[in-house]
Amino acid sequence: MFAMEFWMIRTFDHAGYYETRLILAAISLVAACYFAYYKPDRRFLLMFASGAVLQTITEYVLLFRVLRTGDHSISVFNERIPSLIGPVVQGFTEGGPLAMFAFWFADLRSSRARITHWLPWITLGVAIAVLSFVAGSVARNQPIPSARPMFASLPIFTITAVIFVSLFIAWRKDALSGLANYYAGMLVFAVLSYEPLHLMGARYIGVLSNPPTGLQDAAQFVAAPMPAQAVVMLLSHLYEAAGGKLHYFIIPFALGLVSLKEREYGVKRERYSTQHLQDLAQRGWRKKSKPFTR
Repeated sequence: MFAMEFWMIRTFDHAGYYETRLILAAISLVAACYFAYYKPDRRFLLMFASGAVLQTITEYVLLFRVLRTGDHSISVFNERIPSLIGPVVQGFTEGGPLAMFAFWFADLRSSRARITHWLPWITLGVAIAVLSFVAGSVARNQPIPSARPMFASLPIFTITAVIFVSLFIAWRKDALSGLANYYAGMLVFAVLSYEPLHLMGARYIGVLSNPPTGLQDAAQFVAAPMPAQAVVMLLSHLYEAAGGKLHYFIIPFALGLVSLKEREYGVKRERYSTQHLQDLAQRGWRKKSKPFTR
């Protein structure tokens, strides 16, 4: 019963959030197109597409399984989006930027990039935080359009399965460090994107103060006490926002569509398999033991 007492409360669905998400999606797409055109490097566009598609699927599951209370819908520029189209908008504006931002972080970490290569990513991170503060200031004290239970069985089972399958694939592909870096990138995104909303009171952990007694009654929520508020929100960042989206990276990685750069030493480094390194070592030993044979 402890688990079902906590709800994720949002007041921003009709108050500026998705306008700022559109701006963030546009910035992310411009960065991805820059890499694709000038590098050329299409990995960032592929990751944006992966996040957009998989986030859309997640939102449809939440919609059809009725895991949010109320008549959940979103608004963009004061125009209410039909509920059947809303998940597509959410996937494009939320999933795409998240997947690309986290992949960019993982790629910079994997290649041990210089600080100058980090500056564009840092700039994007600052933009995410600023846009979130703007959305939070507009959405604070607005009505609650919907709420979802934090510990419903279906999301817990699905997220746990995603984490274990992603870890298994990464282990088989010798990519646990890359997956860890991607996870860290998603965690950074979650903090920059959601904590400003949390601090401004536009996204917080709530509890029922007046449970509905009939079909026509609406549930009433109040903010959870601060210790529980902080702990449950932290769990949300670690488990849902980051762990539950590992497949945004692991699916295209397992399909061979994307990979992370190796460390750069002034020249492009080729990655050798373990078997190839063993063959090279044996060849060198044979040449040393029989120096006059070809």
